[in-house]
Amino acid sequence: MKKTVLDALNKQIQHEQNNAHIYQGVALYFKGLNLGGLAAWFEKQVEDERGHAQRLIDHVVDRNGEVQLGALPAPKVAYENPFEAVKSVLALEKSTTGMIDDLYELAKKEKDHALEVALHWFINEQVEEEQWATELAGLMEQFYKNPGQLYMLDHRWGGRVKKA
Repeated sequence: MKKTVLDALNKQIQHEQNNAHIYQGVALYFKGLNLGGLAAWFEKQVEDERGHAQRLIDHVVDRNGEVQLGALPAPKVAYENPFEAVKSVLALEKSTTGMIDDLYELAKKEKDHALEVALHWFINEQVEEEQWATELAGLMEQFYKNPGQLYMLDHRWGGRVKKA
């Protein structure tokens, strides 16, 4: 594996692990508001992000590359309101999509066909990630100022965890 590719993969691994850390902070924020459904959803996302990092780690290890793990900054655990928390998650997912796209372009440029194929899963996953984040942000924008509607959104989103 070329050094440029390995460096980019290690950067993506760090990003995915940081995403998990950020989602843990968001889950704690919603727990603090007694919104258990949203907290459960974001706890599920913590595990998903860890799984994304592990997929990349496995790819590097399977190709005899060296994984470089770094320290993670403390995640934010307080937000101005629930909408701000969800907007930050949407921005995070869009950033992740951009990084995956860049990694795919690098794999193409470096003719790393194994990585190109592996990244197909991530590209499809990011479509799903951005879809739910966009949907939740739209709903949260409508309902976060109304406690009754926020409670209903929390209940609805918590139900998604049980289905997933």
